[in-house]
Amino acid sequence: MPCDPHSPARPIFLIGYRCTGKTTTGRLLAQKLARPFVDTDQTLETDEGITIARMVDTFGWAHFRQAETRTLLALDLGQGPVVATGGGIILAEENRRFLQEQGIAVWLQADAQTIMARLTADAASADSRPDLTRQSLEDETRQMLALRNPLYETLARITINTAAHSPEAAADLIKRRLDHERL
Repeated sequence: MPCDPHSPARPIFLIGYRCTGKTTTGRLLAQKLARPFVDTDQTLETDEGITIARMVDTFGWAHFRQAETRTLLALDLGQGPVVATGGGIILAEENRRFLQEQGIAVWLQADAQTIMARLTADAASADSRPDLTRQSLEDETRQMLALRNPLYETLARITINTAAHSPEAAADLIKRRLDHERL
């Protein structure tokens, strides 16, 4: 359901690579703003009845990306939710246009070293996050950041470095920027 672009409760879309804190920061931000929270990856898995990793293994990346777009476009945006998006949601032009037109994109950014450390420390990561390139973690992370960072940057109205800020601090910074700039 599209929202009125002039509404004070515009959706906030958290974008960024894996392990940049979109879900954790998003939950905290939603609480601070008294808004609903949605995680597109969790919504997709619930709707499809399958994990993303299994979906990619079984049906391939193209099928997953189509399901990801369907999930994004079907979100109820009426209450201006805080939405944690999948890291690759910005790859489809249709999704980028939707994010820009329907809400405020906030890029949660971290350097490759921080992302790799977080991915390695996350015990559930291997089961829940499918390989993107079949390369080493370092090569994959650096390659994907080189591809995706320009897209994140183009969309972002606000950018927060989550390597330098805890999820709580990141949520506070986003809230202050939203309040200050009346976004």
